[in-house]
Amino acid sequence: MNPVFEALQEKDIPALRSFMEGLWDYCPERIKAFLSEKQNIALAATLDGNIIGLIYGYALTRFDGKAAQFFIYSVDIAPAYQGKGYGGDFIKYAAEWARTQGFGESFVLTDKANAPACRIYEKAGMTHSATDCERMYVIEYSQSQFTP
Repeated sequence: MNPVFEALQEKDIPALRSFMEGLWDYCPERIKAFLSEKQNIALAATLDGNIIGLIYGYALTRFDGKAAQFFIYSVDIAPAYQGKGYGGDFIKYAAEWARTQGFGESFVLTDKANAPACRIYEKAGMTHSATDCERMYVIEYSQSQFTP
C-alpha cells in the first residue's frame, strides 16, 4: 500500500500524537499556532490512517523579487517505515507541491556525512550546491519568544 501525502491541517493535529512520540513534545496548541502562520508549511504522509511522516518548513520570500523558496527544515519518517522508499516519494511530493504553489525552488540543508539523507534527496531529483554545507552556526536563546 502507498502512503497518502497532503498538507497537514488543524483537524490532523490529534493524529500527530503517536507519530511525535519519542521525537518531540506533543503540544497541540503549538502545532495549531504553527499551522496558522501563512509562511509555515507542514506536509504529512499517512498510511492506513496513521501519520508516518512529516515534512515541515517555511516559505521564504526574496528581497530580489524572485519567486519564493520552500525551505524544507525537517523531513521525518517514523522508524518502522524507513528504508521502504517512502522518504524519497515524500520528498518528490513536497517538491511537486511547492512547484504547483508557485515556489521558485525548494531546498534542504544536510551534512554531507549524512549519506542516507543525501541519497534520498538525490533520488528525489535534488542536486547539491558546488560548495558542501558542512556547518550551520547557531545561537540558542533560552525561553525566548519572538513576536513580530
